[in-house]
Amino acid sequence: MTVRGWARATWLGWLAGVPLIALFALVGEMLGIGGAQALVGAGMGTGVGILQARALRNVLDRPARWVWSCAIGLTLPFLAFDLLRVTGHKSPYSVQLAVAAGGIAAGLWQAFLLRPRAPQAGWWIVISTFGWTLAALAAGSADTMTRGHAVSGIPGALLYLAIVGVGGLILGASTGVGLVRLLRSSRPSSGGA
Repeated sequence: MTVRGWARATWLGWLAGVPLIALFALVGEMLGIGGAQALVGAGMGTGVGILQARALRNVLDRPARWVWSCAIGLTLPFLAFDLLRVTGHKSPYSVQLAVAAGGIAAGLWQAFLLRPRAPQAGWWIVISTFGWTLAALAAGSADTMTRGHAVSGIPGALLYLAIVGVGGLILGASTGVGLVRLLRSSRPSSGGA
């Protein structure tokens, strides 16, 4: 496992999350819940989870659990966000808080999954929360920019997609550094005394 390999897998999973969000939204429309933000968490969590699990196939005994940890971990906070929205609660930071909470939820489950290979896996909760929060800030800046109409039309759409895409790179790089250190700390040191 390398930081570069993890960052690439996470970024590709982030990019795969975008069409999954669209697919889940279409299914949600058929079910009458098309505007639910939980579908965003489910799509992004599933996309990232699938590609990260693939990268961890030689680390984890059952990598499919990683997919579930991402999908459910990201969906639940967005579901809470949806419930708050239904009750009239409005906050400009709710989406970023939901992503940070998703990083905590996924990180808790994933730390449990990493524990057999990384004795200090509890740090993964902090690493996951930090990475998802940074990614949310990048995606949020894309939303802020387009709402402010700083750039519009095709160039604006391309810039928006590029900034959103950077979120996946940020998530992958920031969590990759931590993950590689956690996994290396579990290896017995070579050399004797």
